[in-house]
Amino acid sequence: MRLKKLTAAVLAGTMVLALTACGKDAPTQSGGGTPGTEKTNEADGGGEQQNEPAVAGVLTPNSDPVNTNTSDETLRIGLSSEPSTLWGASEGKAENEEQIINAALLDRLVNVDPVTKEVLPNLATDWEWVDETHCKFILRDDVTMSDGTPLVAEDVVYTVGIWTERCATNDTGKFIVGAEAEDEKTVTIEFTVAAPDLLAMMAWGNFGIVSEDEVNAAGGLDAVGKNPAVGSGKYRFKEWKSGQSVTLERNDSYWNPDYKGYFKEIVFTFTSDAAAREMAIESGDSDLTIDVPISQAATYAQSSAVSTYIYSFGQVIHLWYNMGENAKATKDQKVRAAIDKALNFDAVTQVATAGFGTPAMAYMDPAATYYKENYTAEERAVDIEGAKALLAEAGYENGLEITALGLADLTPVLTVMQANLAEAGITLNIDTPDTAQFVEGAFGGSYDIICVGDDLTVRTPTIVPFCTKLNVNGPGMVIGGPKWTTDELDAAIAALISESDTSKLEEQGLAIGNMLKEQTVCSNLYSEMKAVITAKDLKGYCTRERGYIDVTTLYR
Repeated sequence: MRLKKLTAAVLAGTMVLALTACGKDAPTQSGGGTPGTEKTNEADGGGEQQNEPAVAGVLTPNSDPVNTNTSDETLRIGLSSEPSTLWGASEGKAENEEQIINAALLDRLVNVDPVTKEVLPNLATDWEWVDETHCKFILRDDVTMSDGTPLVAEDVVYTVGIWTERCATNDTGKFIVGAEAEDEKTVTIEFTVAAPDLLAMMAWGNFGIVSEDEVNAAGGLDAVGKNPAVGSGKYRFKEWKSGQSVTLERNDSYWNPDYKGYFKEIVFTFTSDAAAREMAIESGDSDLTIDVPISQAATYAQSSAVSTYIYSFGQVIHLWYNMGENAKATKDQKVRAAIDKALNFDAVTQVATAGFGTPAMAYMDPAATYYKENYTAEERAVDIEGAKALLAEAGYENGLEITALGLADLTPVLTVMQANLAEAGITLNIDTPDTAQFVEGAFGGSYDIICVGDDLTVRTPTIVPFCTKLNVNGPGMVIGGPKWTTDELDAAIAALISESDTSKLEEQGLAIGNMLKEQTVCSNLYSEMKAVITAKDLKGYCTRERGYIDVTTLYR
């Protein structure tokens, strides 16, 4: 959905899924782990992600063998839009397309296996939590940056300085205090909060490491976003033809000899029309396209000309009720509960996921380590009479008129809700402005209900960001203005974030879900899904954080 894209662009990556290399991306190493947990050294890169649709003709990410060959071929990938930068951290932002391209250019300190969620060594061979907020990393001694100089601890200190100075208002920098080098290969990063999963956060695409010398050689921080000849990644920047394409070339001097990049070059092109991008694959002009609407991708599932991937990635779409300063009827819990009772969650999910998903049975996503259902099928069933009774108790026995704010591509889902609510006597007006107006309305709380998702697979301080004081921007100041919160809820979220004993996570997640349920703060709708179309002979489709494609693992 574009809603997800907007959230990533506006909030610069507040929602996250673990990054990977497909299979074991680094040689086996000894290493530290998060406090109170045991870290193993290897992970199986195969297997399936959770909640994958068992549908004929639909393929599963992260299930192909690791590539072992190289070629002189070119991989062509169709993106839905052109990024404004290829290194968002230098400009204090993050965009979906930028994250996909940039992750091939810059290496992170660690990686995360997409299936097991295990943190793996990468630029760092080892790590140790000195205390709850300080993590010490030992760097590899065989990594060469783009300018031919070796990776040293001061490069990490320099990069962290960029994050904290230019990205202080988004997740790249707002949870990091800074870094200090102990020697050439030892560096300690200080975080603002106690949160073991912040180690996994360091695997996100926006945490790539650079050196000051190569940034200066590329024209400085203000220029490097357009000329990202930096980093130590599997591919290197070659050319950006504005409005046409971005080209990367394989880094044949990559530090990890076990990695084989099959394609010599990767070319990204930009076309907003998903059908045109799919046709380019059928004609042989392209090899892969992402961000295909689920309903559209479903029509390709049985095609003999292309391959189709449809998968969830850990983000649940919730229907949030305005409880802020601008709220009207939805401030009343009885009204919120009436709306919840009137919704047909099966119908909403069917439309949103083209039948590939199932209604959410908890606030958390099934892919989260702390997932536990806290709704029964009976509680999710439509109850029109119950909804009418609650509306009458709230003083709306003669009906109620409310407004839903959403982007245009959410219209089918909102239309289903509109029909559901009409049966209970609620008139739902659907407001789908352009992106700029949506952002203004969302942040200002100019709506009654709004559909917004958050990624729940990593326990960072942005868990449950739409109603908690823990977000650094203030109580719920993310989408929709100030929302409801209590000291009890804030304490429960803080406990989940900081917990080092993983055996306690499930019950803590359940407790948070029950608090939200008891007050009907939001209605849990469905796990969001992604759809990707590839050429029939293309293998090695692997995912990264937020379900992004890892372009470095593909092969024929």
